[in-house]
Amino acid sequence: MQAAHWRKHMSIRLLEHLRDELIQTGIVTNTPEFCRSWLGRSEGYIRVLRYNRIDPSVETLTICSNKLGYYAARLNASAAEDHKAWAAKLINLQALFASSIPRHAAADVTASCRLAR
Repeated sequence: MQAAHWRKHMSIRLLEHLRDELIQTGIVTNTPEFCRSWLGRSEGYIRVLRYNRIDPSVETLTICSNKLGYYAARLNASAAEDHKAWAAKLINLQALFASSIPRHAAADVTASCRLAR
């Protein structure tokens, strides 16, 4: 039970870490903008996750991971060195998201199986 509790907060922390990185660089200005433009969710999405103590959806993590990969590729294609540095950061963040997706998907399947019994 404690491991599941940690994983939930880990996912939210991962979203918050990405949000903070994007705010720090000026890519987004605040949490509502991050939720809308990077997660494809309503502006209060992270707040709702915290309040209800639930994981972000696999769909949300996938959307975010794909956006990270897309922008990393675009930045990497640039000749500017600072763009390449940002591409490397986004690739690392994408790897964190990509590794969390299978765990969340497996947890969703396990939960669905328990509900079907």
